[in-house]
Amino acid sequence: MKKLFTLFILMFGFMYLEAQNTYYPQAFFDKKLARDMLGFGNSTIEGVASTKQKNNWGIKPLLGEKHYAPKGTVVMLFPVTPYFQEFYDMRRKYENKKTTVYMSEEAFKYRVEALTDDHGRFKFEKLKPGKYYLETIVNFTATASYQKQTGTSDAYNGYGAYLYSTPIYSTFFYGYSAANRESKFVEIKQDGELKEIKL
Repeated sequence: MKKLFTLFILMFGFMYLEAQNTYYPQAFFDKKLARDMLGFGNSTIEGVASTKQKNNWGIKPLLGEKHYAPKGTVVMLFPVTPYFQEFYDMRRKYENKKTTVYMSEEAFKYRVEALTDDHGRFKFEKLKPGKYYLETIVNFTATASYQKQTGTSDAYNGYGAYLYSTPIYSTFFYGYSAANRESKFVEIKQDGELKEIKL
């Protein structure tokens, strides 16, 4: 019985592992290029990180309420190397609930981080001209609603005889924790430039 249980657990473990696909970029990661792109310059990127709650179809409505990144949210800046571009393209093409795309640990080390303030603002200073990718995960409390039947309304004719009933529904609201990935490509064309962006 114990062997059968162990076999059962292993079988489900392998089924789960088989269902998850993991991809890595195949391009060569040039750490010298990445280090050079993150060298010191005189340019600045500053901005505000915010998100909107997605609707039932997974779309962020244009007029939806903005949720600003809480204080201390990490915003990451990556140099856009050929390796990173392949990673980004693969993630857009393949990533879903069953597939994950990762960059190598070495490539992930070549980034700069900034923390947001109370209003979701962040700043990257002393950057060289070049193309950068900024990304953050904005955590927020979202609201949703559901309807529940809370009673009925009965209709009667002029003689007091019952005709029909109509259900009465009430709407109830609740909050839940959610998170959205927000990102943007930014290009600094000349040294000393100040770029103001919204993530």
